[in-house]
Amino acid sequence: MKGRVCVSVFFLVIIQIIVFLPSTTAQQILPGIDLECAESKVDINPLLENGVANIQCTLTNDRAYSEEVTITYDEETDLITTGPGSVVIEGGNEVTFTASIKADNSVIPELHLINITAEVTSAVGIPVGFITNIEKWEIEVEVLEYTSCDVDYGVSSLNIEAGNNAKFTSSYSCNSNLDKNMQIELHLVDKGASSEGMWSSGYNVISIPCSIQIIEGDGVSICEFEITTPSNINEKYEGCLVVLDERQLISDSCQVENSLIFSVEPKKTSLVDSGLGGNITILDDLDITNDELLIYAGGIGTIVIFLIGGLVTYRRR
Repeated sequence: MKGRVCVSVFFLVIIQIIVFLPSTTAQQILPGIDLECAESKVDINPLLENGVANIQCTLTNDRAYSEEVTITYDEETDLITTGPGSVVIEGGNEVTFTASIKADNSVIPELHLINITAEVTSAVGIPVGFITNIEKWEIEVEVLEYTSCDVDYGVSSLNIEAGNNAKFTSSYSCNSNLDKNMQIELHLVDKGASSEGMWSSGYNVISIPCSIQIIEGDGVSICEFEITTPSNINEKYEGCLVVLDERQLISDSCQVENSLIFSVEPKKTSLVDSGLGGNITILDDLDITNDELLIYAGGIGTIVIFLIGGLVTYRRR
């Protein structure tokens, strides 16, 4: 009985469609649809354009009557695909629609497959899904690996005296769609330089190595850095300190990077006028302490007093 009903409906549909056809020789009788998308493979970087790829697809109805088409998106992964669920296409027309594929931070970087399917479910208002074929378009989606990191220094600048060690603590945070471990390194860039160059003598990192572990999307590491400075500079050094992970071997300029302003002042010493238009460092050159200098000065003063007294006495005679 069920089979007879289906056959009856089938012939009824055919009769209804023929009524709308001007020529059965020029047009196909049975309902159908053509599906074509602009791309069969796309790349998605979750960091760019919010991790979304837009695919343009076209449905073509070459029949002489209107059709209602149901569109489905078959996903084998955690990707999220959105688009219209159904469209009505008049005879001899086509409709373009957009399918948006989104990869969030949790999607593993690898090749994923998505099937977009279209099926005519009714023609001129009559259900015909049981006699139509399903059109399918397969899209390969390559989710790219990404890692995004940021650093917080807690302070904006660091100023010390030459010969002293510079110390500071930074918080380094990352998020990624791949678990990984990375070394965190300190870079020194001169003020006005376009990128990091050779470090001047006397500047050396002596702190213990620091690293960050990224698990299930993110990670945070607190790093303590210590750097030595030369003690014999004559002019103030100006530059910046930059904390980066191992992916970047050389730092960009202080203006480009998220950096910590760093300056080193010449060492302050006890200076006396040399009488020659310049200054000399008596204590440093003679290796004499302040207490020793007072003793020497007192002795020299006593000798001068005796010499003056003897000279006065000699003149009176």
